[in-house]
Amino acid sequence: MKINKILLVVALALMALSVFSYTDSVRRAERFERGQKFLQNLNPDTIAEIEIKKGDETTQLRRDGERFVVTTAGGYPAKNESVNRFVRDVLELGLEKEIGDSESLVEELELTPGSENATEVIFKDEGQQAMVHFLVGKTLDDGGGNYIRRTDGDDNTIYLTSSRVYLNTGQDDFLNKEILNVASTEIAAVHGQGFNIEDQEGSLKLVDLPSGKKESSKVSQLTGLLSGLRFTEHFLADAPEVQGLLFRSAVDIDLKDKSGYRVSVASKGDKHYLRIQGYHNAGQLSIAVDADEDEAAGVADQLKRQNEIQEFNDFHGSWVYEVAETTADKVKVTAGDLVENA
Repeated sequence: MKINKILLVVALALMALSVFSYTDSVRRAERFERGQKFLQNLNPDTIAEIEIKKGDETTQLRRDGERFVVTTAGGYPAKNESVNRFVRDVLELGLEKEIGDSESLVEELELTPGSENATEVIFKDEGQQAMVHFLVGKTLDDGGGNYIRRTDGDDNTIYLTSSRVYLNTGQDDFLNKEILNVASTEIAAVHGQGFNIEDQEGSLKLVDLPSGKKESSKVSQLTGLLSGLRFTEHFLADAPEVQGLLFRSAVDIDLKDKSGYRVSVASKGDKHYLRIQGYHNAGQLSIAVDADEDEAAGVADQLKRQNEIQEFNDFHGSWVYEVAETTADKVKVTAGDLVENA
């Protein structure tokens, strides 16, 4: 009996030692290490919404299939690379040291929502539940890092980051402002009021060039209109800012694949606006029963292109774009602008 009691005491002691060892190992694992990542276990694929607040501006992004849209900008598409860069920059935030967790420090280091230097970031899942909520506050006096803390859990420790934190926060940082990017080599013709530019011997040239005249630089500017076509602001077509606009100037740009785009512009004061619509000139398409492989593939490509044009119009038909004056001037070009004395 005495031996059994001794064995029981030894077993309990060993169990207590095991529990202590496990607890100590967990504490050591959680212990702060210089250079560790601020967010060590976040899977970026689980992020469905991003909310960023800086000063009076709030930017909200939401995953929509394979891309994100800027919900605070009317649901306009975001640049995937900009969203990916933001998430990557957050995940790469390293920590220099622990600072503390007192409320006085939180106030002093501007780590409360709405503080002048605070950037507030929230990552949400598909159920709109916050997975991560943190704030970036003041910069270290020598600029070597920023103070940062999470507010979504029990640990509200303030840390100093290993380096200065630079995060994009505004809507313009995320909006995909490129409307189209079509190289001039893909263009078959450009038709405007009183002029035609067509592919002649492998290059785009002004048709019926008057005697004693040569093409001006505006010809190449016009044929390059769709290359990196961008906007500065965007408005829903029924927005009050764009009501009453008269889109009197327009050009039709035919592509070699039998599709094309009509670009129209209007001006109001010192601002210039653009609308764009795609078209397809292949007519009714169907694959003949006796078509060979090449013919069938060609028709399939044309059908695919027709669908792309329809999707383009379904989206861009809802928007009016403010563009730079130089962009509007390309569309407003006249036949006389395209020539100069030889």
